[in-house]
Amino acid sequence: MLQPLVRRTWAERGQTPVLDQWDRRDRVSVITALALSPKRRRAAMFFRLLDHNAKAEDFVWFLNDLRRELGRKLWVVWDNLGAHRRAENFLREIGCRWTHFERLPAYAPELNPVEHVWSTAKWGRLANAPPDDANALWNNVENELSHQSLEQRILHGHFRWAGLELE
Repeated sequence: MLQPLVRRTWAERGQTPVLDQWDRRDRVSVITALALSPKRRRAAMFFRLLDHNAKAEDFVWFLNDLRRELGRKLWVVWDNLGAHRRAENFLREIGCRWTHFERLPAYAPELNPVEHVWSTAKWGRLANAPPDDANALWNNVENELSHQSLEQRILHGHFRWAGLELE
């Protein structure tokens, strides 16, 4: 993820922008959830940044923290990522009654509003801005997701993008 996402820009002819970047194996992984209040139609976004690839245990901890934050049972809709399936199976095995799981169809990212979170971040303010190191990447991603999480208009846009009208 440290490789810059290069996007077309409006530069003067003959003055091509140059993005200085070096090849590293550092990474930042992010677990993200969009929540919707069923009565008030208020959206919220929760996320956790990780310095490793997300594993089933990370999703279990994230869902547990999310349940505590929201103070109610969760209805989790997610894709078929292996770590998602393992986390779901683990929670079922231990008799977890505070969550219900639904899976999106395979190969249907257009139905997942969280995919639009990434599209908005990567093709928006994170594009053409290569970080100097993993800490800068961490801060850039955290700032972008924090910005999105404060704007109801943006959060509702994620749901609309997936064809889910909230009004």
